Amino acid sequence: MKLYNIFYTDYPDYTHKYECTTDNPKKWLEEHNKNRVADGQSVEMADEFDVQEITPIIFNKESK
Repeated sequence: MKLYNIFYTDYPDYTHKYECTTDNPKKWLEEHNKNRVADGQSVEMADEFDVQEITPIIFNKESK
């Protein structure tokens, strides 16, 4: 499974604010914007975020 960290990129000072880790950045943005609209805020565009693929190292796997 691929995982991605999503950061909001605040211009003009280029600071990054961690938003979440997800397996589906497109679905996350869809849900994120749905919640923003419900709260009376404007929609954010994909280019406002920095999406970085991560490689987790899992040591404590749960037994099935």
